[in-house]
Amino acid sequence: MTLAARRPVATTALALLLALGLAACSGSDESAAESAGSAAQDQAGPAAGEAAASVAPGADAEESAVVDREVVVSGSAELVADDPVAAIDEIVRMVEQAGGRIESLVESPGADGEPGHGSLRARLPVDLTTGTIDALSDVAELKSVEIGREDVTSQGQDLDARISALETSTARLVELMGSAATTADLLEVERELAARQAELDSLVAQRAALTDQVAMSTIDITVTATSAPVSAPRSGFVDGLATGWSALVATLSTVVLVLGVLLPWLALAAAGWVAYLLVRRRRPAPPAGPGDGPGESADDDGPAPEAPSQDPEREPALTR
Repeated sequence: MTLAARRPVATTALALLLALGLAACSGSDESAAESAGSAAQDQAGPAAGEAAASVAPGADAEESAVVDREVVVSGSAELVADDPVAAIDEIVRMVEQAGGRIESLVESPGADGEPGHGSLRARLPVDLTTGTIDALSDVAELKSVEIGREDVTSQGQDLDARISALETSTARLVELMGSAATTADLLEVERELAARQAELDSLVAQRAALTDQVAMSTIDITVTATSAPVSAPRSGFVDGLATGWSALVATLSTVVLVLGVLLPWLALAAAGWVAYLLVRRRRPAPPAGPGDGPGESADDDGPAPEAPSQDPEREPALTR
């Protein structure tokens, strides 16, 4: 083979070697990229999991803050017992044992045949309210129970926001008071600070009262006596006599009452009549006229008329 024939063969072999080298380099680059991508993904996986885990508690806390509502619980209960006073005393003991307190208490044992009764207003911890009301049935007969709930979350949030703003404003006024240049400025800041402080104290008191209402439920409890059985109507002579005597006593009592009411007026009328008689007796007699005789009355206006004369001739003969 000549030299000119060997050169094309060598050129072809060199081109094949270069193509194989380039193919090998590209394959190694792709595998390296794939391995680098998988490694990055493996490294990013735990980090992403940790980031998700770090975000989840915050979301749970936010959800719990939304769910944590402020609710005021109030209600009433009516009970019936043979001895209302004893039942009220037992309920007071139960409330104090549950950690509550009694705000008002009324007891009436009853008298003159009237049944006794009692009532109270109890403040109970919210988580023990239901259990305490259920336990009332062990003291007396439970007639009715009513429980109400009022959501005051927005009211509490409003008070908290106003308190926070007033605290910031008060602190700023205290700083301005220290840097006041003139007495007039100092007095103006003091007046404004006093007004803000009074408003802040009022809001703090309102917030404390609202917190107490949320923490302690208010339950009004009433206990009445068991109704006495209705007695049968009385009959017979003795019972009728007793009924008549009672009616007579009641009538006499009414008459005495009426006389007692009229007696002062009767006494006043009698005194007026006596005074009228005395004045009439002391009044002087009218003077007599000049032509009046001693036997003539002052009321006579003239001589008395003469009786008509009778003619004896005209008289009829009555007898013969």
